Order: sequence, then structure tokens, then C-alpha cells
Amino acid sequence: MRSEKTGKEVTIFLEGRIDTNNASQIDEEIQRILSENEGTNPVFDASELVYISSAGLRVLMKVKKSVGAEIAVTEVSPEVYDIFDTTGFTDLFDVQKRLREISVEGCEMIGEGGNGVVYRLDPETIAKVYYGERNSLEKIRKNKEVTKSVFVQGIPSAIAFDVVKVGEDYGVVYEMIDAKSMLQELGSHPDDLDRYANLIADTLIKLHQIELEPGSLQDARNNARADIRAAADRGYYTEDETARLMKLIDDIPERNTFIHQDFHPGNIMYQNGEIVLIDVEDSGLGHPILDLSSMHLVYVTAAKHGWGKIKGVLGQKEFARVWEIILAKYFNTSDEKELEEINRIIAGYSQIKFIRGIATSPTVPNMLRKPVISRAKKKLFSTIDTLHPIP
Repeated sequence: MRSEKTGKEVTIFLEGRIDTNNASQIDEEIQRILSENEGTNPVFDASELVYISSAGLRVLMKVKKSVGAEIAVTEVSPEVYDIFDTTGFTDLFDVQKRLREISVEGCEMIGEGGNGVVYRLDPETIAKVYYGERNSLEKIRKNKEVTKSVFVQGIPSAIAFDVVKVGEDYGVVYEMIDAKSMLQELGSHPDDLDRYANLIADTLIKLHQIELEPGSLQDARNNARADIRAAADRGYYTEDETARLMKLIDDIPERNTFIHQDFHPGNIMYQNGEIVLIDVEDSGLGHPILDLSSMHLVYVTAAKHGWGKIKGVLGQKEFARVWEIILAKYFNTSDEKELEEINRIIAGYSQIKFIRGIATSPTVPNMLRKPVISRAKKKLFSTIDTLHPIP
């Protein structure tokens, strides 16, 4: 029996058939491997396993009892997975089905966000392909579970079918019939910017009226805290600055409101006159300022640098118009001074995510990184004492 040690893990490769004829022999070989790799965590690779009987399952159960911790069984074929699932072993082990491999070559790109690109596979399904260097398989599997959780709680989101492999990257396949990204829709109908902006605002208002059970999703402030830590770890904040920013986030009141945290037109779908969410992995419970600040980063800051520009039709001016309508509709006011103050506060909070993006992005030239962050920090800390959550 083959095995392979990597760090504190030892991978044991299960092959062929494991049944009453060879279960005892397999048991002995597994125990030998564990004895020779004492102190490591076992992981079973089932990529070459074609069948396992109850006798084989008892061998794995024996390992679980001796280790006393959750054990992963990876690369399981659909047929063997059915055995694990039917016998209830998917509740006892971390059983990971072998990923279906797909290609997006020749497929239409219909959306793009900070975590990946969305392609249309066929008239009924789309696939979000995650950037591999930023997203582990474990994270993507967790994202799929969050998507499922959000859907069953009544959030207008797409149904996530399966995690797939796309070349060296991974993705999630969704059911999405006759849908486009809102970015595509805006680019195709620039004369209807006001109508789409109002739809985005109406959808955001509805989302922020949804109250979920406490603990059903993460604390939405966690992402902002992670942004602060990421920039601090790279030396862009002093201890005092980090503490002030953490207090700013901690002072945002707790709420059980659904917060998407990435609600921009390249990341939401337009289907049958409605907006449907596909990128909900960062969703959480919290205060609307956390959504509004991330939106400002896209509609205002990123748009200034060419984000979302489509064939010369959409640019900074058009996105500024959409943002203006969203704020007026969301806060139910047309008072220019009031809207200016609202925008100032939202922009202040958005600087935290902006600084993290510049600090960690591999595409930002090092010669620009420090001066850009320096200017952003000056802007942030000059207003930090005047920032407060709205609404």
C-alpha cells in the first residue's frame, strides 16, 4: 500500500476493491503506515478505489477511533461516494468527491469580480472560476456551502450545483437560465442607466430588510478586520493605527441584517427583470455601512481607474451617475449637502478595503504601492474621528 508524508500529514492511497477478502490485510498495512508515521494526521486518497464493502468501512472506522479526530477521504469517485453517503459515513468522515473537470474555452465571459471570472457554459448553467492563487479548494467548498445556506434562507441567490476543476483552478457551477451580469446589462443598455440604478438600490434596500438567525452567517465586520490585519502585517499600519482602525470597526453596531459585502454590477446577475446573487461567500450579518463602503470602492474609486469600462460606453461618469441614484434612493433624499455628507462617511470606511487591496495586490508596482497607500492613509486618518455608521 502506497503512502506519502507531507509535513504533519500522511496520505494513504486506497486502491482497487476493499472487501471481506482483503480487509484484514488492508487493516494491517494501514496500521503499519500509521506506526511508521507516528504523530501525523492520516488522509485517505481514494482516487484509485473502485469499491469498498462494510468490512472496508470498518477498517476506516477503526482508524478514526484510534486517531480521535476527523479524517478526510479525498478524490472519491461518484460510485464510491454513494456507498459512503448511503451508509452514513459522510457524516463521520470528511468525504470529498472527485471533482468533475470542465473547460471554459470558447465560453462567453459574463462577469468578473475580485475573486474570479464568470462564464456561461450553456443556456442553463454558468460557472464562476476562482483565481487559484487567492482561493484554495477548501475555501471554495466552504463558499458553496455558504451559497446553499443563503439560498435556503430566502436570499435571491443562484443554486450552486457542484464544485469543478477548470485547468489548474477551481470553480462552482450554478443554475442560471437566460441571465447576464448587471455589468453586461448596463453596457448593453446605457440609455437605461437610471432604471438599472433604481433596481440595484431597491434590491439593496430589500436585502437590508432581511433579518437572519444570529450566527447563521459570519460577523460581517470580520472582513474589515481581516483587511486591517493584512495591511498591518505588511508594515503599512503602526500598532497605534491598527488599534484605532480596529476600534472603528468594533464600534459598528451588531445587527442580524444580511450583508452581501461585494454588491457590484460585475458580481450580480440580472435575470427576468430581477437581480440574483452569485457571489455570496463573503456574506455575513451586520450593519449596512459594510455593504455601502464596499460598493463605493467599486462605483467610485475603481471606476476612476477604468474598472468596468465597456467598449467606451461605461466609464467613471456613468458609474458616478449610478452611484448617485443608489444613494438618493437608498437614503430617500435629494438634498445635495446631505448626500455629500453621506458619501463622505461611506468613502471614509471604504479606504480600509482600498488600502488592503493596494498593499496585497500582486499587480500594483512596488514603486507606486507606498505613495498610493500613504495618500490613502492620510485621507483615512484625517477623517477617522468623524466617521460613524449610517443609516
